Amino acid sequence: MENNQLPVEQVALLKLDELAPSKANVRVHIDPDRVRALAEDIAIRGLINPLVVRREDGGYGVVCGRMRLEAIRLLRRERPEDFERLFARGVPCVVRELDDPEAVELSLSENLRQNTLTPEEVGKGLARLYEMGLSEEEISEKLLIDLSQVRRALSLYRRVSAFASYVAASRPGRPPAAAKRRISRSGVATLLSVLEKHERRGVIKPEEKESVLSYVTRVAEEKPLSTSELELLARRIERSPETVKSPERLQQAIEEVVRMDTVERVVALKRSLVSHIEKYAESKQISFDEALNELLELAMKSINI
Repeated sequence: MENNQLPVEQVALLKLDELAPSKANVRVHIDPDRVRALAEDIAIRGLINPLVVRREDGGYGVVCGRMRLEAIRLLRRERPEDFERLFARGVPCVVRELDDPEAVELSLSENLRQNTLTPEEVGKGLARLYEMGLSEEEISEKLLIDLSQVRRALSLYRRVSAFASYVAASRPGRPPAAAKRRISRSGVATLLSVLEKHERRGVIKPEEKESVLSYVTRVAEEKPLSTSELELLARRIERSPETVKSPERLQQAIEEVVRMDTVERVVALKRSLVSHIEKYAESKQISFDEALNELLELAMKSINI
């Protein structure tokens, strides 16, 4: 072996029942539609990347690969023949000796590269490293991200945590009636991220940002807002910051988003269709999701559905 070559990590085959999400894994929100899509992909192509695990609680904690773990569990429940074909001998895993800071850092690093975490999850992961004794500068250096990004994410997480009496764990779709006075924590993080970006650019004033947050919190007392609804509202404000300039505009935007009654679904679209939808969205000055819904409604009307 040449001196500049790294040793190849050994892959171990571990029983699925030995695996559980690691306490160091930074992923909180598991989208069932994404899990199902990933399970379909694994059934066709196999598991391309092994899970990264560490010994934990008498078994193995999955540090990297939480979504893959849930997809494999789904295959065992719903497609046992595919599970047996692919994982009869065990699930491919790389076993590493990691302490808590190393494991959190590795989990966060992988998910940041994939850009699959919510702003809340990023902030919480960075906050865990900070609480473990790493400085903001050390976090920036270890994760190869800009120091200003680290500081913004930590500030965002602390602000969302300040809403603890109003926010609840995020779930897909509209919260049930019993969830009064609760709004999506992940949705609040996304909304706050957009507001702070506009504030940094001087597009909105600090008092306007605070006014929006207070207003959304008051609305939540009567109309709990789901993650998707808050994310749609955030995209509208990102596209049209004048929405926050008056309570009337903000109220109208919230009512329009709620009337849409959105449900999140993961779908695969042809590349050519995506290009056409993006052009339509740009011409109408609306988001991709709004353009797709508008075009689908037009199509259904044309065929009388």
